[in-house]
Amino acid sequence: MTGDDRAAALNANIAAYESLDERAYVNGAPHLKHASIARIYESMVDSAISEIGRDPKTISVLELGAGNGLASGPWFERHVRMTAVDSSESMLRGLRDRAAPYGIKPRLVPADALDFLSSSEETFDVVTHVSMIHHVPDYRNLLAKSAARVGPGGCLITFQDPLLYARMPFGHHFAERASYFVWRAAQGNLKRGLKTRWRRLRGVYSPAEVVDFEDYHVVRAGVDSSSIVTFLQESFSKVSVVSYWSTYGRSMQKLGERFHLVSSFGILASGRKST
Repeated sequence: MTGDDRAAALNANIAAYESLDERAYVNGAPHLKHASIARIYESMVDSAISEIGRDPKTISVLELGAGNGLASGPWFERHVRMTAVDSSESMLRGLRDRAAPYGIKPRLVPADALDFLSSSEETFDVVTHVSMIHHVPDYRNLLAKSAARVGPGGCLITFQDPLLYARMPFGHHFAERASYFVWRAAQGNLKRGLKTRWRRLRGVYSPAEVVDFEDYHVVRAGVDSSSIVTFLQESFSKVSVVSYWSTYGRSMQKLGERFHLVSSFGILASGRKST
């Protein structure tokens, strides 16, 4: 990864989310759109709280790339002490408003996640990333810095990231790509989609094109969950992986689940070892 790639990815995500249409975002976010996927994350939240073994109200949670809190509901419902970091101040204001009905007042930090992690020595019981690390060119560096901010006995969660294409069963990857293209065709702006696909087939990624760097995983063909597990096992007593099917259309989501296909993953690392 180059510094230019990191800057391009950061700028692309700021551009994409500053002008966010919430309904359109949910439509393109399987973990928000499909209750079955949301339940997987909720179960990971409960597992983390159980592993820590304290009243949730005493548990400190750092949510990186928190956005406007659309995925933060499980933490709000459990009334944890939350610190939310995101590069968009307007998104964080949305998170604050979304937390208010729960009586929660999260600490809001408008900053790039890596910059925040590098500038702070503060530790938390849980550090969590939802649909985030696939946007980050050097996600291993991000996870290393995240792990360093987890206190002894604490947990790290990463969720809703695409499996490395080369390690997915061929039929599963084919079904995932086919499901995406069927959904994409129904969204309109087919011309832009075809131009984007043509660039990607040629290995061309332009910083001038938000779609090329917003979802950085397409540059490297997924996220290597196996290497993340090996890496996190150095710092945590237990590392668990859940692989699941995640696509955009509701009918294809149900069909993929019925046939036990997989395309995405989540990881819960618990029992942070003392340094």
